[in-house]
Amino acid sequence: MADLAQEQRLDTPQTAQEFSFPLTAAYGIQVEFMQRLFETLERGEMGIFESPTGTGKSLSIICGALTWLARHRARAPAELSDDDATRPEWVRAYERKQRQLQADPAAEARARYERWESRVRRRELGEARARRQAGRQMGRVTTAAGRKRQADKADGASDDEHMVVAEYDSGGEQAPYAESVRRLLAARDRGRIAYDSDDSDCGDSEESGEPEEPSLPKVFYASRTHSQLQQFVGEIKRTAFAHTMRCVTLGSRVQLCTNDQVRGSARASAQQLTERCLELQQGKQRCAQLPARRTPMLDFRDALRVADIEDLAGAGRTRGVCAYYGARAAVASAHVVALPYNMLLSQSARAAMGISLRGSVVVVDEAHNLVDTILGVHSAVLDARTVDVLLDLVQRYFSRYWQRMRGSNVVYVRMTLALLRALRKYMQAAAAGTRVKRVGEFLQDARADHINVFKVDRYLRESRIGRKLNMFAERAGDAAKRTDHAAKRTDHAAKRADHATEPAAHAAEPAVAPATAVAALEAFIECVGRPDRTGARIVERQGTHGTELAYVLLDASDAFAALRLEARAVVLAGGTMAPTADVVAQLLPRPRSALCAAAERDDARLDPARVRVFAWGHVIHASHMRALVLGSGPTGTALRLTHAEQRDAARMRECGLALAALCNVVPGGVVVFFPSYALLAAMLREWRACGVAERIGRRKPLVAEAPGCGDVLAEYVAAVGREGGAVLLSVVGGRLSEGINFSDDLGRAVVMVGVPFPSLASPELCERLAYYESLGLVPDSDESGSGRKSESLGIGSAMGPRAREMYEALCMRAVNQSIGRAIRHQRDYAVVVFMDARYAEPRIARKLPRWITDGRPLEPLQFGPALAQVAAFFKQDFSV
Repeated sequence: MADLAQEQRLDTPQTAQEFSFPLTAAYGIQVEFMQRLFETLERGEMGIFESPTGTGKSLSIICGALTWLARHRARAPAELSDDDATRPEWVRAYERKQRQLQADPAAEARARYERWESRVRRRELGEARARRQAGRQMGRVTTAAGRKRQADKADGASDDEHMVVAEYDSGGEQAPYAESVRRLLAARDRGRIAYDSDDSDCGDSEESGEPEEPSLPKVFYASRTHSQLQQFVGEIKRTAFAHTMRCVTLGSRVQLCTNDQVRGSARASAQQLTERCLELQQGKQRCAQLPARRTPMLDFRDALRVADIEDLAGAGRTRGVCAYYGARAAVASAHVVALPYNMLLSQSARAAMGISLRGSVVVVDEAHNLVDTILGVHSAVLDARTVDVLLDLVQRYFSRYWQRMRGSNVVYVRMTLALLRALRKYMQAAAAGTRVKRVGEFLQDARADHINVFKVDRYLRESRIGRKLNMFAERAGDAAKRTDHAAKRTDHAAKRADHATEPAAHAAEPAVAPATAVAALEAFIECVGRPDRTGARIVERQGTHGTELAYVLLDASDAFAALRLEARAVVLAGGTMAPTADVVAQLLPRPRSALCAAAERDDARLDPARVRVFAWGHVIHASHMRALVLGSGPTGTALRLTHAEQRDAARMRECGLALAALCNVVPGGVVVFFPSYALLAAMLREWRACGVAERIGRRKPLVAEAPGCGDVLAEYVAAVGREGGAVLLSVVGGRLSEGINFSDDLGRAVVMVGVPFPSLASPELCERLAYYESLGLVPDSDESGSGRKSESLGIGSAMGPRAREMYEALCMRAVNQSIGRAIRHQRDYAVVVFMDARYAEPRIARKLPRWITDGRPLEPLQFGPALAQVAAFFKQDFSV
């Protein structure tokens, strides 16, 4: 990373025009957003930016970040004096060169790469001309018979040679080679000479192989879904930056593969598609979309300007090249890289994709669930059925090829077999129920503590034996099918007899695909083989396919620290980031002994006190938004739906009566959120039994979401358009609680029934709460450190202050996402009704977004006055 202290500081732009904002007028909060973003990136800090949906957040991110990037790349280096004429000219020339390297360290490497690219283009152009001039003469050099002999010789060389894993160096414990020597040895295995960027004498020759293209500072933009990435790239196309900067979107092979034969053979399986792609790079049949010549791929890279997934796939098909590898090749020269969460948040995934964050800035959009995403990316599950398939597969592979294996492959394959046998024996002996263990304790109980799991993980990754296992399984499966087909043709009667008993072909076919099993093993061993991770547990339970082992990461700080220390600056943005104190506490805990050494060396960037937090209100007028808390229902029954009280029939009827009354005064659509599908179904049954559902239906059609149901959203939208209004019953955390636009008449009211605290029946959640409580660190809050019990909030037995804060934050972050579905533009208006008195308690109310409460305290209201406020709200003239 560049030394920020030696950089010439950039002045913050003051107007929307200086940020190249594409619209004629910008909201004031947009200008302030861009200014604070520019300053955060310039200072190399971490910032949390909350700007409600409908306030132009995407454009603000684009214009603020890309304006900084353009000025940063054009930044003038600090001038050094060169007026001492008494020194020899060669000394001053050397010092000028050193100053140039300090100002732009990648300049020499970039010039070297450009020279290499120019030579490759000239050479391949000359070869193409020679082939055209030779014409048919080159085709007659080898006769048909000669070609057949060469093919027979190649086939007779043993079809199994490419099935044997290459010689593996276990890390050089016995041969401690220098890094440059190990790179040359690795390059020899790949079939080409390595490029050593530190060796300027040999790096400029064509025989030195392809150098690594220097990566310039850029903006990495990550979001949760493909549609969000597509929308972001579409916004860039609206700006002037589309003509001056390059943007590339990274995706999976499923999204970008342009080889229809490979896609068809993979049968829509992402893992099988990946394995088939890798096989074509190793086998005799090369993928037609990945040409041996470099020029087509270089042309593909140079033709890209601002491209989303569809643009890349279309360009790949037009040019006849692989869009997946083409996108990866375009990363180094791009100004903006849009990519999904999983590619950014996993250090191993970044390494596999060749992504370097050094000197660049990272913007994570929709970052409200960042912590959960990091924990999910670094978790894995392995069940008994998968272990059985793997053990059989590895045993058959080893029995066939062990005599051909070289180096330490035999040792590591036997070590892998020993680990699989230990896992199977442990699973077979596992009792019913759920148990949670530390990783070391689990390995000891499984009698696998003598196995170096870290080395097994490294072997699986570096030897890439997983590919060989998949190829072996596919070949064995094809052979079994051919044998079975021949048997069926020779004896049709025997076939019927076999079907009457137990078909041999069906019994031999594993219940889980080998590619899926290998991927599950690699993911699980990668997790278990990381002894440096803090806060990891193994959850053992009985699943559908026998005993299930789930590796659960409880602490996201180490994974995030690796990202933060590599990038220049990190920005977390979202429409509802509250409560932000909990996010900071989980990502950047205060220094403790368990943190990695890098955190202790570089605590300035990991200091939670240095995180900049910004939260803006909405662009709507204050009169367009009303939030209120119902303390009681129409009959005076208290609305306090704790876990113990929410199934009470009287309270369920009270909620239904309150909703029916609200439908009498609220125009358009009403979106109702419940804590769970079970509570939604229970209340709906009670409403139908007592006639409340019929009363609601007389005013507005009732549409309810259910697990696995059809397109409920389309049904609701149609009902609103047809009847002028409808009621949608949905679930917090469900499909309709995030990323859905309930603007205008689709969401004139959002009703929250109860407080959706997560279920404490989850062993993972209980371990996570206990782990964070054990750290003894509490995010800043009004009651931090009070040690007060949590019975008043109805969340069960007493919790420590940190666990309680985290538990409430998990709940309120989901609530904030749900209520953010309404109010989507400047002229929109809606009311938010909290149907539970607990929302007025200070601990809960302060975790709501700023634009909801506008700093005003919430008070629980009796139903009559609350209904009157709602009716008065909708009598306003919102057109002015």
